[in-house]
Amino acid sequence: MSQQTKSQDGTPVIEGAPVASLKAERVQEQLTARMDARLKAERVQERLKAMPGWGLLQGGRGVDRVKELGTAEGAADYAGYVLRQAARDQQVVRVELRGSRVLLAVFAKSSSGGRSGLTGKQLDFAAALG
Repeated sequence: MSQQTKSQDGTPVIEGAPVASLKAERVQEQLTARMDARLKAERVQERLKAMPGWGLLQGGRGVDRVKELGTAEGAADYAGYVLRQAARDQQVVRVELRGSRVLLAVFAKSSSGGRSGLTGKQLDFAAALG
């Protein structure tokens, strides 16, 4: 018969039983891998419904939108903001200025196998841009 003891946090432990140890780094890696997973087309369409102004690029290689900012200076400032955020978050973007309009595109990152697709991380980034 096994003897039951208590761990440091007070939870019961059976002596001799295997203990699973989760490291914070491993849990974080699993969560990150899920965020980086390519989304199915239906899920992308569902997410886009909640992102006014954003549309899917041909072939699902990214999303884009046009944002009107009132002045050319405001558009230039916003474009700079988008580029800084993209660099910080390691996102692939295209930003074009046309007067007071900013054309934005957030692209799926190409994988080494040549197949690419949008991830939740990329759609979250686009949604945060408004």
